[in-house]
Amino acid sequence: MAVTEQKKNVWGRREELLNKSDELTLKADLLAFESRYEEAISYYDQALEINPKNPHLWAFKGITLKGGLNRDEEARACWDRAMALDPELEKAVSYTKPEEQSEDTGAGPVICSMSETTRQKILKLMREQAEKEPR
Repeated sequence: MAVTEQKKNVWGRREELLNKSDELTLKADLLAFESRYEEAISYYDQALEINPKNPHLWAFKGITLKGGLNRDEEARACWDRAMALDPELEKAVSYTKPEEQSEDTGAGPVICSMSETTRQKILKLMREQAEKEPR
């Protein structure tokens, strides 16, 4: 019986932390929307302390670093981390580089578990980054 109660406490604490991470992420998103990028990065960092394996947090931190602060190298590191955590993001990024796709691949839309608007934002900004990088 004590083990079951202990598991309940662990899961309850985990849920509490994930809720806090979501709260911090929402604040970061709102700050970024208001062009308060440095503050947004601070909130993304706090959320990542709680949930460092969330690829979407890494991607949106990268988007904010790139789009708001022009900190390209840091943005790329965040995107690399996001892609390492979620292979679907890596597929999405490679899909955005048409020069690397052969005509025979029949590459269709990338299926991803994140919401379409999230995926679209990430793809758009990563596509812009890829176009600016030297070939």
